[in-house]
Amino acid sequence: MPAKRDERFKGRRRGLQTEINPVLLSSNPNLIKTQYQGQNPYLSPPGQNDVKIRRRYERGLQFHERGEVSAAIERERSRLKEQELARQKEKELEAQRQEERRALVAKGELPDTSIGEEKYIPGEVPAVEWWDRDFLNEQLEILPKYTTEAADDASSDEEDEHPSIRYVEHPVPIRSETSKPVSKVYLTKDEQKKIRRNRRKLKREEKDTRIKMGLDPKPDPKVSLRNMMHVYENNSNISDPTSWEHIVRQQVAQRRQKHEEINAKRHEEALERRKAKTIAPGDHCKVFSFQNLSNPRIRYKLKTNARQLSLRGLCVRVGNDGSGVIVVVGSEKSCKFYDKLVTRRIKWDESYEDQQTNELVDMTGNHSMKIWEGELKNPSFGPFFMKVCEDEDEMREVLRQRNAEHLLTSINSGK
Repeated sequence: MPAKRDERFKGRRRGLQTEINPVLLSSNPNLIKTQYQGQNPYLSPPGQNDVKIRRRYERGLQFHERGEVSAAIERERSRLKEQELARQKEKELEAQRQEERRALVAKGELPDTSIGEEKYIPGEVPAVEWWDRDFLNEQLEILPKYTTEAADDASSDEEDEHPSIRYVEHPVPIRSETSKPVSKVYLTKDEQKKIRRNRRKLKREEKDTRIKMGLDPKPDPKVSLRNMMHVYENNSNISDPTSWEHIVRQQVAQRRQKHEEINAKRHEEALERRKAKTIAPGDHCKVFSFQNLSNPRIRYKLKTNARQLSLRGLCVRVGNDGSGVIVVVGSEKSCKFYDKLVTRRIKWDESYEDQQTNELVDMTGNHSMKIWEGELKNPSFGPFFMKVCEDEDEMREVLRQRNAEHLLTSINSGK
C-alpha cells in the first residue's frame, strides 16, 4: 500500500506548492467559460477526470435537520443533569446513613470507630459457662445425678462423690445499659468545704514530705511585725536590730504584693470563666421599645446589666424625655435574662425625684414592650452603649449604620 500510494501521488504538488493552472494564465475569458462550464479548474484540471470529485457532486450536500444539533445538545445536558442528581442523591443518602450511625453510636448500639471500640467488642454471651458444662448434658439439661431427688436418695458417700446443686443459683445474664444517663450529684456547701480542706491538707503534707526527704529546699522562716521581737530575742545571730526590722518589712511587702498579684490573676480567670459561660455560640437578638427613659436608675440598670452579661447593642432615644429603642445581641441565656429585666423587674411607671430640681417626676403610663426577637447571622453591633438623639432622623441614621433601620417601622407598628 505505501508503494502504490507513492506512485499515485508521484509528481503531484499540493497546498502552497500547487502550480497555477495554465488556463487561468489565458487572457481570453470565453475560452475558460466554454471549456470549464461550472467547474473549478483547480479541482478539475484539463484532460483529467477526478472520480472522487464527480461522486461528491453526484451525492450532493447533506444538511442536518432543523433543531437536530440543539436536540442532541439538550439530550447530553439532560444526561449530565441526571448523573449529577444521582450523585447528589447518593451523597445525601450517605450523609443520612452517617447521621443514623452517629445516633446509634451515641445510644451505645454500635461501636465508635473513632476511638477503636470495634476492636474491643466482646463476643456473644455463651449459653452455658465452662464451669457449668460438667453438670449438663448435650441438651443443656442438669444430669439426673445432680438433681434434688437423686441427692435426697443418695447416701453421704455418694453425695460427696456426686454433690447436689440444689442450692446453686444460676442468674440469667443481662446486658447493662451503657447509654443510660447518669444522674448528677450536687454537693452541699459543707461537703464542698470538706473536700477542699482535705485536698489542701494532702497537698500540704506532700510538700512537707518532699522537704523532709531533701527533694525541695526548706522555705525561709516567715517573720512578720508581730513576731519580729520574739525572733530577735531567740536568735543570737542578729546583730543589727535596725537592719533586721528593715528586712522584715521588705519581706512583709513582698508577701503582700505576691498575694495581691495572685488575687488579681484569680479574679481575671474567674471573669474569663464567667464570660465563657455567658457567651454561647450563636447571636440571639431582642428588641424593646419604651416611652420614656429619663429615670437615671433605669438607665443605670440597663447599662450595667448589659455590660455584666457581655451583651452588644445600643439604646437610643429622641431627647431625654422621648421614646426610643433597645437592641441587645448575645447568647440566648443572656438575652433571656435581659428580657426579664426589661419586661418584669424594672418598674417603668415608678415616679422618681429629680436631683437638680428636687421635684417628684410622675411617670404614670410609662411602659416598655418587646417588639421582636430572633437569631442574627452577621450582626454589626459593637459593645452596648446609650445615646440621646436630637430628632428621629438622627436616631434613624444611628440604626441605619448598624443595618437596623427597619426597627423603627416595628416600633411604630407596635404603638
